[in-house]
Amino acid sequence: MAATLPLALLATGQARAQQPVPTASDIARACGSDVDRLCPGVPPGGGRIKQCMKEHVSQLSAPCFDTLMSAITVMYTLNSDMLFPPGGWQLSDAGKEAIAQIARKLAPTQEHRLYVSGFTDSIPIGPELAAEGITSNLALSQRRADAVMQFLISQGVNPALVVAKGFGDADPIASNATPEGRARNRRVELSLNPL
Repeated sequence: MAATLPLALLATGQARAQQPVPTASDIARACGSDVDRLCPGVPPGGGRIKQCMKEHVSQLSAPCFDTLMSAITVMYTLNSDMLFPPGGWQLSDAGKEAIAQIARKLAPTQEHRLYVSGFTDSIPIGPELAAEGITSNLALSQRRADAVMQFLISQGVNPALVVAKGFGDADPIASNATPEGRARNRRVELSLNPL
């Protein structure tokens, strides 16, 4: 479903793509024997097989487990410094281009919900943003996630299959003690969960 972006995009910090997200067919192939072994007789539908598999997660085969993990992991990480002006939430031209490239890959075959998650560093909100009604990193990350979601929709992503949520500085991926770490923490993640 999602092809890996060219290495040039990775090098410029525009977007980092992980491995392609498995389709429902990929999951069925990898987990079919696990379903037969762990959940015999459980009828499909209503989330019953999913619930059964959750109850037996420690007994899943390696191929099934790996496939399921890749189905729920982050697909793209975008650096907020490239997407937005400092302290802002309106997408930059470079940000629009990066998001448009992703939308072109996702929209034609989108089957599952797309999650847009916004994150910030731990530096407190300054007076300029506070004057505009942004009083916390959580609020800033939500505005940024919403901006990415709205642009994805404008580029053809199904509005019924996209959700945006800001997490502020709650989930750093690097130390906030250095400028480099803070830059890594200012990010937007796009992930699919086809389960």
